Amino acid sequence: MKKRIFTFLLIFSFFVEFLSGEGVISDYTVQKVEDFVSYRVLLKSEDDETAFNEILQLKESALSELAEHAVDFEQEECILESLYLLEYYEHSLNSTGNQKELRTQIKNQMKKNTACIDSHKKKPVSEWLYQFTGDVTAYYMTRSVPATLLYGFKVKGYYEKSIEINKNRASSLVALGNWCFYAPGIAGGGKSKAKKYFDKALEAAELPGEKYLAYIAVSQINFENKNNNEAADYLSKAVELELGQKDLDLIARCNKKGYSYFQYLRNRSGIDEEMSEDEKDDDDK
Repeated sequence: MKKRIFTFLLIFSFFVEFLSGEGVISDYTVQKVEDFVSYRVLLKSEDDETAFNEILQLKESALSELAEHAVDFEQEECILESLYLLEYYEHSLNSTGNQKELRTQIKNQMKKNTACIDSHKKKPVSEWLYQFTGDVTAYYMTRSVPATLLYGFKVKGYYEKSIEINKNRASSLVALGNWCFYAPGIAGGGKSKAKKYFDKALEAAELPGEKYLAYIAVSQINFENKNNNEAADYLSKAVELELGQKDLDLIARCNKKGYSYFQYLRNRSGIDEEMSEDEKDDDDK
């Protein structure tokens, strides 16, 4: 009887660990991700060249030591590569000349991540791999209308998987809220659904970088809903974190002109409707 109880408890503890994601990746990779979630906000106030150099140095350092610490090297490599590539790409949107090359990198990372997830059918996947696979896919899908239609629900699914593993992961809640904001109501999106996820993110946020994301999201959904005083209050909370002012000044300027940061990002990322035939992939047709 005691042996059966022990066996049950062992199986149950493994099941809980599987669902929670604990022990799926190393503490080393978790720490690199959590550190960068806040540090990336500070990088927003740096000029692009400085940010590029910082990101590349951090990536090289993190990956060079990964083999010594990894619990699941394949998965953790995808997580760290995505982490730094996403921020590099984010800064590239403010510069010129290399977007086409970076789109290819984003697509390759997307394929690598999805292949890694597919290979883990019988092994647990980290919430962070789902989160970042959603992010890289979201960046890639904005290249064209067909790509957006093809990948849109996949992005949502990755974020939902991340939250399924950790319902209190604020960055995933913000990401899913963003998806709902931009998706039409007929596809399951809408401002009211976005606000619910943003409010949950606000309650869950612990890391300074996650609080920053949640404050901005709640601020701007309030601005969209004409609650300008609340929008300003939450923007002030983001300022009080002292993680940099550049993006916050931009948001304030957008609001002063009468539109939200969500609208600014929609216009900035825009879909490329003028790709030549030789640039198009199957998902652009």
